[in-house]
Amino acid sequence: MTTATEASRPVNAEQHSPPKGGVLWETLRSLLFISGTAILTTIAVKNSVNPYIDKIWGASHDFWGSLWTSIYELFGRNDFLVHFIGSGLNGIICFTVFNALFLLCDITGHPTWLLKYKVQDAKNQPVDRKRLWSCIRTAAFNLGVVSPVFTLVFYKASQWNGSYHKGDLPTFNRFLLEFLVFNIVEEIFFYYSHRILHHPKLYARFHKKHHEWTAPIGITSIYCTPLEMVVSNLFPIALGPFLMQSHLFVTWIWFGLVLFSTTLAHGGYHVPFLFSPEAHDYHHKVFNCLYGTLGILDKLHKTDKPFAGSVHEKRHYISYSLTPIKQIHPEPVRGGGKAGKSGKAE
Repeated sequence: MTTATEASRPVNAEQHSPPKGGVLWETLRSLLFISGTAILTTIAVKNSVNPYIDKIWGASHDFWGSLWTSIYELFGRNDFLVHFIGSGLNGIICFTVFNALFLLCDITGHPTWLLKYKVQDAKNQPVDRKRLWSCIRTAAFNLGVVSPVFTLVFYKASQWNGSYHKGDLPTFNRFLLEFLVFNIVEEIFFYYSHRILHHPKLYARFHKKHHEWTAPIGITSIYCTPLEMVVSNLFPIALGPFLMQSHLFVTWIWFGLVLFSTTLAHGGYHVPFLFSPEAHDYHHKVFNCLYGTLGILDKLHKTDKPFAGSVHEKRHYISYSLTPIKQIHPEPVRGGGKAGKSGKAE
């Protein structure tokens, strides 16, 4: 299904150009900058907070360790079952729970308090049932067929690589290191795979499906072709745990956080105290910018235009106010003013 907005939008090589030369060096420079900043920050705060972290982590470590042992016992200490079935259930449960509230509001308009945090006003209120069922069928296929096949391959690769799911959980410092690596790896591989999918020779066949929703809802995070699901969704988040030989329980936590993050990014609601969806919502709205997750490579390659400097960028932060972010940073109106509560220029 192609929307009228998308059908009228010209697709050209400049809009959807793949990464050009010099990308590797620029990526390495960015990676060194991020890693160096993280290391220096860690050293700066380590002495002051480490004693408290050790106490908290020591107590919680026993709890999570016992929980993992119980899960492992539940699957009969069978390595294949805990990895294949357990990982599948982890994904299904996280995806369902995280999307439940947003989907309820999209369908029924309740709870009404959530509507005032809608990013794109009057879009999907209520959501079109025919489009919704199409989205649900695709999401169910990706979650119930494509993901299990990928998980099976990931399990075999993890066995070969030496990743583990028995024994003690990692230390707090190791846990932080792994999550730092996970985020960097995901940013790099999601950005480039996503940007390449916007190339005109690939876009219509492999990525246009995902962009049928110019005002996305939570479950559209996995409304995509099987190839995109594997190359741009699953592979970038699985590569980090594979490289770090991570404990399966840590991998489950990471996958859960990614599902939570991508649900918020596609959810269509900028809810206080939660991650901002403004950047990725804007990507769905205009198609040709903001290909990454953290925004680092978008800044580096200048693919954050025309988002940069716009009111949408001003709204792109975690809000700690119950006032809707679009009221804190209202849309500019012609004449240079801002739209007030009445909708007139101030």
